[in-house]
Amino acid sequence: MVGNAPPMREGCRFPPGTTSPIRHRPRWAGEHIRALPMFTAVLLLSACGRHTLPPPVADAPSVTSGEPATIVEQPEPAGPPSPRPEPPDPRPVVEPVRPPPAPPDDPIVSSPSADEERIGERVDWWVSYWQTRARDRFTRALVRMGRYEDFIDAEIAARGLPPSLRYLPVIEAGYYPPAVSPAGAAGLWQFMPATARWMGLGITPLVDQRFDPWAATPRALDFLAELQKQFKSWFLTLAAYNGGPGRVERTIRAYGGGAPRDDDLFRRIRDRLPAETRDFIPRFLAAARVGSDPGAYGFGDYEKDAPWTFDEIVVGEAVSIDVVAIAAGAPEQRVRDLNPHLVLGLTPAGDSTLLRVPEGTGAGFAERLAAIPADRRVTFTSHSVAAGETLWRIAQNYRVPVSALQAANPDVEPRRMQIGSRLVVPRAGPVPRPAGSDGSGAERPADPRPSGGERVHTVKRGDTLWGIARLYDVELDRLLAHNDLDADTTIWPGDEIRIPRGDR
Repeated sequence: MVGNAPPMREGCRFPPGTTSPIRHRPRWAGEHIRALPMFTAVLLLSACGRHTLPPPVADAPSVTSGEPATIVEQPEPAGPPSPRPEPPDPRPVVEPVRPPPAPPDDPIVSSPSADEERIGERVDWWVSYWQTRARDRFTRALVRMGRYEDFIDAEIAARGLPPSLRYLPVIEAGYYPPAVSPAGAAGLWQFMPATARWMGLGITPLVDQRFDPWAATPRALDFLAELQKQFKSWFLTLAAYNGGPGRVERTIRAYGGGAPRDDDLFRRIRDRLPAETRDFIPRFLAAARVGSDPGAYGFGDYEKDAPWTFDEIVVGEAVSIDVVAIAAGAPEQRVRDLNPHLVLGLTPAGDSTLLRVPEGTGAGFAERLAAIPADRRVTFTSHSVAAGETLWRIAQNYRVPVSALQAANPDVEPRRMQIGSRLVVPRAGPVPRPAGSDGSGAERPADPRPSGGERVHTVKRGDTLWGIARLYDVELDRLLAHNDLDADTTIWPGDEIRIPRGDR
């Protein structure tokens, strides 16, 4: 413990809050020090004549929230701070790990500015955060990364960009293509709509290419390359990618002081940038550190997804995603995963749309799609709300559950529907698979042609009228007429369909 200083002579004063360099003598010093009072005083006066202690600097507040998106920092002090007790560290206690050596050809992670104290402290914070409170979230991002990293690495290499940019989707979207931020940024690379359109990505009510990893990745990397040409520094480039190039450019002109555009300039202007933007660089560096050697940071207990491979096909009409899966003979969920840019799971009519199906399923797709009747290629329709209609009444008219109608229209408030607004109405269950594809639309009975009496088919989950007609080898029109139905009628499990007699 440091005690209070004895009274000082005039002309030798210490700033408030500091203590004299003369310490209290220990009790065991005894008589050995009593002989030196004058010598000590001389030393004190000599020290006072040559040294001045700086004023104390206030502590910067700590960040302790679970999701530290907003960081409050004080400007860097003009000189070294006065001695003061260290505040308690709010970060989780994790065994420190020596970061692996940065690749010599990566100017981001090997930047000398990455070792600056304030940046280093935030990098350590994020590493610790992902090791503890957000461990599951970071692990899922690394797992999903395996689906796209080969493609992204190749696109990065083709442009001669830093390899560490492969970790940008980790912090932007967790490598989850459907991700949407509160501000409206979307996809792996979190494009805002205006930037996406400027870079050539299409955005319509049915197709939003920001969600398409294979369409958005080249545009995002081209955008980063253009930013780097403008700002010359990768730290400034990443700040502009997050906060907008206009904001960073204005900040440089106002507070850059004419300094060269390098990573050190980011340190000069960072306190003038939004908290999220100035923390974006440490967050990226932390993701690159952990991602480049996950085992060293305790992430050795996961396995990346295998790279997704696919065939590309072009559809020039309105087709539902489930029908695409049936025509491809592929699992519907995988087809949806490969085509996240289909906002409503439907391709636009009268326009060519590039789709992806699992590798090996694209051959013969056009023929199998043509085998599905045109009026069954869209498994939902739209409804224009009329005066006096309710969501419940519309669901009854279309014979669909109200919950299904609400799920298909999440933005519609049932009590505030506007006259003329359009609702997406789901139709019947899965479309029957054409001959030659895996599975069948309707489950075949043990004896499809029993002798005597009228044949009756009990509808099971997944059945459709078209599939039942094919199953019993009757024309669809005859089946509909025999049951007083039309082609748009929705059938439900447990319904009984009478089968007309006679061959076609």
